[in-house]
Amino acid sequence: MESETIQNQQQLDYKVLLANAKLALKVEYQRSAALISELQAIKTQLAQVQAENKILRESAYKDVIKHFEARTQAAEAQSLKAEVRQQFIEANGCKDDESFNTLWDSIKNKIQIKDGEVRIVAQNGTPKFTLNGKMMTLRDFVQSLKQDPISRKFFLN
Repeated sequence: MESETIQNQQQLDYKVLLANAKLALKVEYQRSAALISELQAIKTQLAQVQAENKILRESAYKDVIKHFEARTQAAEAQSLKAEVRQQFIEANGCKDDESFNTLWDSIKNKIQIKDGEVRIVAQNGTPKFTLNGKMMTLRDFVQSLKQDPISRKFFLN
C-alpha cells in the first residue's frame, strides 16, 4: 500500500515537472518570436532608410545626405544590436537585459556592417576567421564569447 502511494506521488511529481517545463519552453518560444518580429521590423526600417539614402545621395544637398547617412548608421546599429541579442538568446541567453547591454558595450566595436554584411573584426579592423579558415559569423563569434573567461559570466551556462 505504501509502495503504491510513493509510486503515485512520483508520477504526480513527474507530471508537474513536465507541465512546468512545457510552460517554460512556451515562454522562451514567445520571447524568441517577439525578438524575431522586432528584428524583422528593424530590418524593414533599415531597408527603407537605405532606399531614401540612395535617392538622396544622387542629390547635391550635402547636409541632407549627411543627415540620412547618420540615420542609416543608427538603423544599422539598432538592427545589429537586435540581431546580436537574438543570437545570445539562441546561445542560451544572457542573464538579463542589463548584463546584455554591458556585454554589448564591450563587444560592439568587434562587429561591423559593411556592404550590408555583418563582419567580425579584430582590434586593427581586419576580419576574423575561424580555425577552418572561414570568415567568422555572428554565431561563431557568440560561441567564442561563451569560451572567453571575461565574457563567459554573461551567459547562463
